Amino acid sequence: MPTKDGLTKEARKLQWKPYKNKFEYMTANHIRSRKLDFSYETEKLEYTLTKKYIPDFILETNSKHKIYIETKGNGRSWDSAVRAKMVAVKAEHPNVDIRILFWANGEFGAKRKDGTRNTQLAWAEKNGFIAAVREIPNEWLL
Repeated sequence: MPTKDGLTKEARKLQWKPYKNKFEYMTANHIRSRKLDFSYETEKLEYTLTKKYIPDFILETNSKHKIYIETKGNGRSWDSAVRAKMVAVKAEHPNVDIRILFWANGEFGAKRKDGTRNTQLAWAEKNGFIAAVREIPNEWLL
């Protein structure tokens, strides 16, 4: 469907290639008009955001082992930002025993080719977390 300028969204994107939008396209043309050399999106710079993680529960087991328990439901409490945070905390604190207690083994994300979706327990296992559903297992307390 054509827009105000008579172009479809797809046609407009093609006219700005390789840029993502009109503003980037205009900026590139401005730099070119100044006869300066430049490149577009050719480098990646990594960065770390410093934040603080506060575990829900800190438990000392019968054997005096400290475990951190994060309780999570479905929906907003289990979005991509929360999952990324948990992975980042685990990566930066590999010797801390962080476990996740889910309200349910909820499904999330897009459907896979086989029609299934990821589950919270499968995600936890894949990312190296010990996890359980609804109640703290007795073996966690030993």
